[in-house]
Amino acid sequence: MHCAFIQLLRVREGAIAVLTSSTSTQYSFEQQGADTSTYTYYIVDGLKTGAADKNEDGWISVDELHEYATKAVQEATLAMKPEIYTIKEGYKINLAKAPIDDPKLIYRREVDYWVRDGEIINMGRIPLTKRQKELALKPDEASAIEAEVLKPYQDYKENLQEYQKAFIEETQGKLPVTALPAAMRYILKATVLHNSGKRCSDKTRADLKRLQQALGLRDEDIALIEAPIIAENPPPPPPLRNSNFKYYIGVCIIGIIGVVVSGTVVYLFRPSPQTCAKKEQYSLNDRISLGEEILLKQKDTNLDKEAGVQAFLEGNCQLAIDKFNSYRQANPRDPETLIYLNNAKARQQAEHIKIAVSVPIGTGIDLAEEILRGVAQAQDEVNSSGGINHKLLQVAIANDDQNLGTTRKIAKALVDDKEVLGVVGPASSDVTIEAGQVFNSGELVAISPVSTSVKISNFSHYIFRTVPSDKFAAEELAKYMVTTLQKRKAAVFFNFGSAYSNSLKDEFTTAVRNNGGQVLKPEDLSKFNFNAATAMQQAIMQGAQVLMLVPDSTDSKAMDKAQKVVQENQQRSRLNVLGGDAVYSQNTLETWGKQAEGMVVAIPWNIDIKPNSNFVQNSKSLWKAPVSWRTATSYDATKAIIAALKINPTRNGLQQTLRDPSFSVDGATGKIQFLPSGDRNDNPISLVKVQQISGTDKYKFVPTQP
Repeated sequence: MHCAFIQLLRVREGAIAVLTSSTSTQYSFEQQGADTSTYTYYIVDGLKTGAADKNEDGWISVDELHEYATKAVQEATLAMKPEIYTIKEGYKINLAKAPIDDPKLIYRREVDYWVRDGEIINMGRIPLTKRQKELALKPDEASAIEAEVLKPYQDYKENLQEYQKAFIEETQGKLPVTALPAAMRYILKATVLHNSGKRCSDKTRADLKRLQQALGLRDEDIALIEAPIIAENPPPPPPLRNSNFKYYIGVCIIGIIGVVVSGTVVYLFRPSPQTCAKKEQYSLNDRISLGEEILLKQKDTNLDKEAGVQAFLEGNCQLAIDKFNSYRQANPRDPETLIYLNNAKARQQAEHIKIAVSVPIGTGIDLAEEILRGVAQAQDEVNSSGGINHKLLQVAIANDDQNLGTTRKIAKALVDDKEVLGVVGPASSDVTIEAGQVFNSGELVAISPVSTSVKISNFSHYIFRTVPSDKFAAEELAKYMVTTLQKRKAAVFFNFGSAYSNSLKDEFTTAVRNNGGQVLKPEDLSKFNFNAATAMQQAIMQGAQVLMLVPDSTDSKAMDKAQKVVQENQQRSRLNVLGGDAVYSQNTLETWGKQAEGMVVAIPWNIDIKPNSNFVQNSKSLWKAPVSWRTATSYDATKAIIAALKINPTRNGLQQTLRDPSFSVDGATGKIQFLPSGDRNDNPISLVKVQQISGTDKYKFVPTQP
C-alpha cells in the first residue's frame, strides 16, 4: 500500500489540478496483480476508453476524470476517498479527447446504466442486446465491455469474501469479544478471565483490522460479515462458582449504582446552549449530512461555512450558528447553509424532529438547489414559529446523484434511521420508483416534489407527490395545440430510457388523439446515431405542424440534442414548439435563447400568477431572487409533512394522516390534499412561453395568458 497522487498541470493562466487517491490519513490501495494503485488504474482506464467523458462533449476534463475514477474506486474499495485540489479553475483543464461515436464507448455507457448492485438487471438485457446489434459489436466484445464495467463491483465482492474467510479461520471456536458492545465485553472478560483461549485475542483483532484496511473495507462492511458469524457461534457459558457468582452480583450492584449516579450527573450537567444536546453522524460515502460536511461545494473563498460545519461536527452548536449566519449574509441563495443553521438550532434542544431530503447534487446541482430552497424555507418558517409541537425540525440532506444503486443505499439508510419520520424526494421519476420500493418495504413516507411519471400513481401507500402527473400537463399542451394553435399533427422527441420522458410522451399522444389530432412516430433522442437535421427533415415531410420536446433533464446529451432540434427548426420552417417541464430552466433561457422564442411549456406553478402571495414574498426576502416551480412544490411537500407530523409525530401516524381524506394544508401552489393513489387532489397546470425581455438580449418565461 502507498499514498500516491497525480499532479496535472497546464500552463494556462496558472491553472493547476492535483488528484489524490486518498485523504492524508488513508491508505491508497493497490490492484491485486497490478503495478498501480486502484485509483491510478481507473484514471488510466477513464482516459484510455473515453468513459470519463461524462458530458459526452468529446473532451475529458480534470473534474470528469476525477469523478469517474472516484466512483469506480469507491465501488471497489468503499473506504477510499479520492480528492481533488485546484487553483484557478484547474478542474476545467481538458486532458484528452474522447471518441464521441465509438461503438464500444456507447455500449459501455448503456451497460453502466443497467447495472444494479454489481449485476446487470434482467430488464436491461433487452435494450443491451438491441444496442449491441445496432453497434455491430461481436458477442465477445460486448462481454468484455460488460466485464470491465462490472469489475469494481466484483473486486468489492471479492474483498468481502476474503475478509469473511479470514475472520472465520481466525475466530473458529473463539468468541471475538472486542466485536461486542463495551458493557457485554466487560462482563464476559470478568467471567472468563482465565479462559483466554476461548476468545479472540487483541493481536488477532489487530490483524483483522489491518486486513480490513488492506482490503479497503469500512467498519459497517465488516460488521455485516461478523454479526451473523458471531450469532451462529455463541461462547460457552462460564461455570458459576460461588466466588464468581458473588463477583457477578457485585458487578451488577456497582452497575446499578453507576446508572443512578450517572443519571444525576447528566441531569446536573445538561448541555449548555453553547453545545449540542446530541451528536450524530451518517456514514454512507459522504452522501448524507445534517451539517457535519458540505455537500453543495462552495464557489467562493468564504471560510465561514467550512468553520460552521467543523463546529457542528465537534458539537459546538452556537459557534456553528454564528458561522452559518455570517456565511448567509454574503451568500443568501445557498439553501444548504440555511438548513444547517436550523439543524444547529434544533440540535441545541434535547428533543427535536427529523426528516430528510434526497436530491441529485452531483448530477443536477441546479435542480438540487431548487428543491433544497423549498425545503429550507418551510423548515425555517416552522422553526421560527416554535417548531412542530414545540420541537424544532432537523433536515438531513442526502445526495443520490440520480443513480439507482446509490438511491437504494440512501433509502435503506434513511429507513434504518428510526428518527427519520419522512422524506422529501427523490427528484426524477426513475429514482422515485427505485427508492419507493425500499421506502414501501420499510414503511417510510416519501413525498416527491418533481416526479411526474404516471407510473407513480398507486405505486405505494407510502409514496406521495405534490406535483401533478404527466397526464395533466399532456392534456393542457394537447388542448393548447389543437384549440389555440389550431394545429393537428405533432412530432415528438423523447428519451427511450426515461420513465418521465416515456410517460409524458405517451400521455401527450393519447391527449392529442382524444382532441382529434395525430402524433407521428416519436424520435428517440437517446439513440447514438440521432441526427437533428435528418429528424427535422422527416418530420416536415410527414406534415408535422408542431414539435413536442420531452427530453430528460438529467441526460445532458439528450438536452443538447433537443437544443439542436430547436436550432434546425429555427433555420428551416419555424414550427410551433411545445415542451415538458424538464426544459423549464434558466439554462434553457441562457443557452437556447432566441432559438426557443415562443416555445410553450407546461409547469405546475408560475411565480407571476400570484406575485403577492405570502410564499412569493417570503421567498424573495429569503433568497433575494425569484424561485422556480420546483422550489414551490418542494416547499409544499415539506409543509405537508410538517402539518401531518403536528397531528401525529410518528412514521405510521404521518402516513395515516396524509392518506386521510380530511387532511389538507395551504401551500405555495394551492391546497395540498392527497388522493388514495398518492397524487394531489388539486392538479394546477400553468402554460408559459419563452419571451425576449424588452430592450435586452435576454429571455424569460411568461404566462401564455395574462
